[in-house]
Amino acid sequence: MSAAFQFDDDRGAYILAGPGGDTRYRIVVPEDFVQEEAGAGADADARLEWLRANLPQILAAYTARVEGGWVKAPWDRVLVEETD
Repeated sequence: MSAAFQFDDDRGAYILAGPGGDTRYRIVVPEDFVQEEAGAGADADARLEWLRANLPQILAAYTARVEGGWVKAPWDRVLVEETD
């Protein structure tokens, strides 16, 4: 899986396709969550680096949500959406 996060201006979130080519879902990481975790002064590159560095936790939140598990804070702010 590529860790190609795309920023969606309209939604104010970083979007990542589901892992393993799973097109049924997409992962949504709100910008405010990333900004809080990466630091108030983090620029776009620093935010993307934070996302890449924390990809294992983001994917763990994805897996838990898809399988009906529980996600601990602060990772409970990572959303999973079904695609059309």
